[in-house]
Amino acid sequence: MNDQDVLVVGGGVVGLTLAEVLTRHDPALRVTVLEQHGWGSGATGYAGAVDIPYAHTPFHRELVETGRQWWKEFQAGAPAPGPRTPLPFAWLVRSSEAAAHLEETLVTPARPVAGPAGGAWRLPAGAGALAGEAHVIDPGLLTAALVERLAARPSVRLAEGRRVTDLAPAADGGVRAVTADGGQWRAAQCVLALGPWLPGSPLLSALGSVSGSGSAGEQVSPGVGVRTKRVYGLRVALSGPAAVRYGVGSAEDGIFLFPVSGGEYAMSVKHDVWDVPPEEQPLPADVLARAAAFLDAVVGPGAWEVTRGRVFADTYTPDATPRLLRLSPTDGVFAVTGLHGSGVRLAAGTATHAARAVLACRQGGTT
Repeated sequence: MNDQDVLVVGGGVVGLTLAEVLTRHDPALRVTVLEQHGWGSGATGYAGAVDIPYAHTPFHRELVETGRQWWKEFQAGAPAPGPRTPLPFAWLVRSSEAAAHLEETLVTPARPVAGPAGGAWRLPAGAGALAGEAHVIDPGLLTAALVERLAARPSVRLAEGRRVTDLAPAADGGVRAVTADGGQWRAAQCVLALGPWLPGSPLLSALGSVSGSGSAGEQVSPGVGVRTKRVYGLRVALSGPAAVRYGVGSAEDGIFLFPVSGGEYAMSVKHDVWDVPPEEQPLPADVLARAAAFLDAVVGPGAWEVTRGRVFADTYTPDATPRLLRLSPTDGVFAVTGLHGSGVRLAAGTATHAARAVLACRQGGTT
């Protein structure tokens, strides 16, 4: 039996960041992270993330602000550039209502701009632009940095290729996990960070009753509001002046364009298809048409090429907010709803929120 204080199941950005937050708070805390494949090989590996201070709800805003503080501490003294780098970003708005919406939802204000600098992008007819704060997160670099940081902490154990097949209360308290290779792991607390596989995972209900919380004191019924939603992502090659590093987004259209590693641009297209499994699918023709219309308007015909596309899944509530679920309260087992591109953006805030719940449980408190 492998004993630890906290067991984290899932080695994506949320699970790894959770381990980093816990052991930064308490260096003596024995934390083990189990990942069934390789670090960051699940939803994290699909993501291209633009970190924009965009918040739909008060709890969402709390996650954004908490994440900003985590990044400040995580990158303090680290060599630059790191996994999160500043990005010039413009919000396109076509109405006063859209501008008012951004004023309400942006954590840091955006300022009006006359148009793009240096011809990097085009201002579509009938649209205005607001320049706002943004960063690009490289999920691969972030995963590597987290693993390196955690591997240097004596109280942390990282184990790849360990798929958890069962969870049960331990005879002497806490929880016992069994892995596919026959390994047994016991911990006082356990957190499932399974990304978009969480809603369909048999581990979610392995310990019986479930209660959930969004922000402190808010209780929801088992699984209520936690749904999996389609995510449409493209990789785009730009040419000419448009190849300058920048980001453009439209909250009205639900489309964002931003640079990622290797000189490519990532593009996400919102599409309301819910309750789907987290598996790749072909890009629908109507999604490609919306992407093409946006690229023609913002970049210009002939200045872009879609090189590949991915269809995957996010897991959150209808207002795009993560959830922290507590499984079998007496056993100290939690689950964090997983997201995809948004999950990388909100991973620091989500993991910190989960870490606080774990630490409160260890101290005999409640979430």
